[in-house]
Formats: sequence, C-alpha cells, structure tokens
Amino acid sequence: MKKILQLAIVIAVTAGSVAAQTVAELFQKPAAIGDSLSQGFFGVTVEPKTQAWAYPVLVAKQAGSNLYYNELKGPYVNLEDVLKGDCGVICIGAAIIGGNGRTYSLPTHAGITGAEYTSVLRTSGKCEDITATKWVKEWYWKNWYTYTYRWVQVPDCKEPDKFHRFGLRDAGTQMQIVEKNRPTFLFGTAGANHVLCTALHTNLSCLDEARFRRDIAETMRRARALGTIRGGVLFTIPNVTAISYLEPYTDPQGRANYTGLKPFYRRSVSDPNQVLDANEVRTIESFLAMLNNEIKIQAAANGYAVADLRVIFDNVKANGRLIRSSSGYSPGLARANWPLPGKPGVFGLDGVHPNRYGHAVMANELIDAINARYRVNIPKVDEYSAWFYDSLNRNPVDMKNFLDHTIIGQVITWLISVFT
Repeated sequence: MKKILQLAIVIAVTAGSVAAQTVAELFQKPAAIGDSLSQGFFGVTVEPKTQAWAYPVLVAKQAGSNLYYNELKGPYVNLEDVLKGDCGVICIGAAIIGGNGRTYSLPTHAGITGAEYTSVLRTSGKCEDITATKWVKEWYWKNWYTYTYRWVQVPDCKEPDKFHRFGLRDAGTQMQIVEKNRPTFLFGTAGANHVLCTALHTNLSCLDEARFRRDIAETMRRARALGTIRGGVLFTIPNVTAISYLEPYTDPQGRANYTGLKPFYRRSVSDPNQVLDANEVRTIESFLAMLNNEIKIQAAANGYAVADLRVIFDNVKANGRLIRSSSGYSPGLARANWPLPGKPGVFGLDGVHPNRYGHAVMANELIDAINARYRVNIPKVDEYSAWFYDSLNRNPVDMKNFLDHTIIGQVITWLISVFT
C-alpha cells in the first residue's frame, strides 16, 4: 500500500509539472537529432529551402522558438528542379559536390540524412565512428641497443559521408551536440533507417534488433542524464513496405521469390535481391512492430510525447487527407504518393521523403501530440498554405513517365538507386 501511495504521489507531481509548463518554458531552447526526415532531405538532396520546411523547424517556429543548423548546398540534386529545367549542368555539378551556406560552431539542429540511433551516438562530422579503433605498430627502444615494436590500440577515424561532414562539421556527434546545448525540448526520433533500409535495398541484411534496442536506450539515457530537458517528442515509423518507393510486381514465370515489392524505378526483376517477397515483408512488419513498441517505451521512460505516424500514414493511404483553405476551397484529398496532375500528394519524387506539404502534415501531427502531452496550445501549421506554396504539388511532375521514356530519366534512375 505504501508503494502504491508513493507511485500515486509521483504521478500527481509529474502531471502537475507538465500542466504548469508553458510553451515558452518548453521551447526555451529546443534541439533536434534525427535523420533525413528531420534534416529536410527532398528529391535526393538537402538544401536551405528544404531544410526550412523540415518538421522540427516548423514545430519550433509554431512554438515561438528557433532551431539553428548548418545550411547545406547538396550533395546530390533536387530532382524537381532538374525535371522542370530549373537546374542546368553547372547547377547539377555544384549540387553533386555539395557544400555549406551559413554555418554554426554549435548548431541546435543536428539531424542528418542517413542517420540512425547508432550514428547519433557514434558519427561526427570528422569520424564515421568515434569509438572505432585499430591496432598499429609502435616502434620504441626496448633498451639502448634494441629497437623493436609493440602493438597499440589507436582511434580509427575514417571520413564520414558528406551529409555528416557538412551537417555536423566540427561540433561532434549528434548526441554530443545535444549534450553541449543542454536543451529544454528534444526532437528525438532517429529510428526510421533501422528498418527503412530494407525497403531501399530490398533485403533484410540491415535488420539488427539488438543494436537498435541498445542504441535507442543509450540515446534516451544520455538525454535524461542532462537534467535540462523538460519535454520532447518521438514518433512511430510508418509501414515502410507501403511507401511510394515500392510497388507490387508479379514475376511472369510465377516464381515466389521474384514476386513481391520492387522499387518503382525498376521495370522488371532479374534477381531475388531486387524484390521483397511475401516472407520478407512479414519479417519487416514484425521488426517494425518491435521498433515502434520500443519507441513508445523509451518515450514513456523520458516523459516525451509520442505521435503515432504509423496510424496516421495508414489513414492517409487509405482515406487521403483533405486540403482546405479558410475560405472553404479545396483542391481535394492528398494521398500517400508524390503529386500528379489533379492528385495532391505528401511525398517527394523519390517516393520516400515528404514534400513541403507533407512536412506540414507531419508537423501538425507532432504538434497535436505535444499539446496533448504537455497541456499546451501550440498553433497548427497552415496546411493549405503549405500546399499552395509547394511547387511540386502545384506543378506536378510525372516521375514514372519521365523515367521510362527519357535518357536523362535513366541517369536519374541510377541516382535514386545509389542515393536514396
């Protein structure tokens, strides 16, 4: 009975502290870790305009605060700009090389394309893995006449990818950046790539439950240890086998391991590794259920809000999401695909990442979760305006037709296969 009473007191105190917080107190100093969704990856690149519409930036602004991040000029290219003729040869070359615009010695937004909880802990702007070591020979004089060597363990600092180099620079790993900032609010989701890798590479070799559990737990433990974080938000990962990047394929010869889900840019399947068959899809769904359950457990342990984007995405895919202006005008229902003429969509042209409108939808779902958890009233993003100023939704590109019928489309097919 005594333990029950103590637990009730703790719950009451926690609830009271949650209720007492204002938006200004929560978002006095926000920070973000994460992956391509948080950084603003769009059309196989990251650039200032896409970073500005990424969900952490939108939510922070709606809460009257700001996030600071190193602006990227690539690497790789914005497919929409290329297909619409807004990015020529020089533009493409500069984008592929990549680089920085405005930079900060200590950004508050550290989300990086391709990241997962493992790289949040281990990958800096200088080293692919700050914990990696190797054995080397160290020569020394054993005595005055004997010059010999011994094996010593030293850091093995290999250069990371360009997104980490340009996004983090000299500030450390994502987790180290959070610890240096000591934020009051944390955008903390970096779980998608632990399972999205199966869809992008159409195989299961990347699935590692033990590593995921270990590294999300360590990330959340270190966040708790700061003692400054008053709130945060995580979100579940949508069904990665249902994204626009994948489409159904039936093998003409009826072979089960050649039938299933293939990347949209492949015309056919010549190897079982190019398709996710029914057994592989079931394995992915089981892993995803585990991953999302663990995200909810870790959010509860840290007292964070949780947005169930798995459920939300399923609803958009099944029923669409109504776009409507304040005057009542509606261009229709947005679907879980990239936009086509007369058919709004939430994805960009790679079929994986949200477009500008999609990020507004995502931001609003996170705002709902934050408002409910912390009893605050952050205003919503105007989804109609996001759609109105989304050039891809207002002027769609028929990506499939372009890939199938142009030489440039074949080049873009290669880019997608390498960089998504």
